[in-house]
Amino acid sequence: MNLLSDQLAEQFQQHAGTLPGAGKPRVADFRREAFTRFEKIGMPTLRQEDWKYTDIRPLRESNYIALGDHESVASNKLTQADLPFPILSSHVAVFLDGIFNSDLSSLDTLPWGVTCTTIADFLQRDGDEVAPFLNQFDTAFPALNCALVEDGMLVQVAAGVNFNEPIQALYVNTVSPGARLNSARLIISASANSEVTIIESHASVAGSTNATNALTEINAETGANVSHYRIQIDNASCHHIGNVYVAVANDASVNTYSFAFGGAITRIDVNADLIGRGAHVTMNGLFMVNDGQHIDHHTRVRHRVGETTSSENYKGIADGNGRGVFNGKILVEQDAQKIEALQSSKNLLLSDNAEIDTKPELEIYADDVKCAHGATVGQLDEDAFFYLRSRGIDEQTARSILTFAFAADIAASVTVAPLREWLERIIMTRTHAAGINEIDDRG
Repeated sequence: MNLLSDQLAEQFQQHAGTLPGAGKPRVADFRREAFTRFEKIGMPTLRQEDWKYTDIRPLRESNYIALGDHESVASNKLTQADLPFPILSSHVAVFLDGIFNSDLSSLDTLPWGVTCTTIADFLQRDGDEVAPFLNQFDTAFPALNCALVEDGMLVQVAAGVNFNEPIQALYVNTVSPGARLNSARLIISASANSEVTIIESHASVAGSTNATNALTEINAETGANVSHYRIQIDNASCHHIGNVYVAVANDASVNTYSFAFGGAITRIDVNADLIGRGAHVTMNGLFMVNDGQHIDHHTRVRHRVGETTSSENYKGIADGNGRGVFNGKILVEQDAQKIEALQSSKNLLLSDNAEIDTKPELEIYADDVKCAHGATVGQLDEDAFFYLRSRGIDEQTARSILTFAFAADIAASVTVAPLREWLERIIMTRTHAAGINEIDDRG
């Protein structure tokens, strides 16, 4: 055990009876089983292969408040304009320290066939209705989220409903009297032949020292099409753990993007199971780290049946003494023939003290497959840099242009225009590319 685990055990014992659904035997049993699983697994350490590049001792040895008092210094005074992430849709759910805030949210104009329910309300329902969503997990942080979660959002899309306007779920760490560990939850359930777009964003107000343990589940039934954008921009005093689980049925498609810019220690795992023939998943991501930051992406794509496809494209940029990690695994199960899986990890180092570790993996138990992966870690292209300098562009601006060009193609594939434009501004700011528009004007 460690300080945080001990504190969480004490808090769970004291407050489990006050959590949403505590009066429902099936929900209460589910929480107890999840916490027991968390205690059995234990917090990850550097001795575990999947965590050998990411040291979470600052998290393990912290005294976070996960359950109990939700007192916030100023959250009751926040307006949408004060939120650390722009409002990009007319359908918005805002969660402050993991708890739904109706004053900042707007979910009243959703069309027929699209419902957004808070997890707190959902867990109070009949056990038979809740049971299909009570999934157990065999890793520490998802299990902990299942045990401690107080709120979040369940998005359900009825069969045949194509909803083109995005739904935005914004999880905000506020300033609390004591540092909190917030459990953020998002469940997306897309029925047969439906279509939906979700923007999941995690951010923190200035002065927050909270941590987030987030869990997202995406279930795309036959012929469904889900687009999921995940953005994390917490400040440098916050830690962030995120897990995404995707299940893709026959002829369904899920496109999931991860953009990570903030936090002191950030770890995001994206797991996709292709369980029906014709299933496809796209997993793209971009992380940018600077001084004092550590961002780790682990992905796993499992082709469980034949005639499935996956495409994965992750890029990382490290500056200062920042450290990034990418570990991508493709698993092709026995007799999953005629699958196609592509994976790319490209990374850019902007300083001598920056570090990026990348580890692509293939595990194949079928013989009629097409799989490819590639990983690179390097510096800016010297020929391109020389070309820009030869046109009279100063050194800093030339570096900014090349860095922006390296990163921007991930954002360029975002189909939600306001989100794409906002991401490009973030990338431009992080690459110090203030002169790019002027250079474009020179032709």
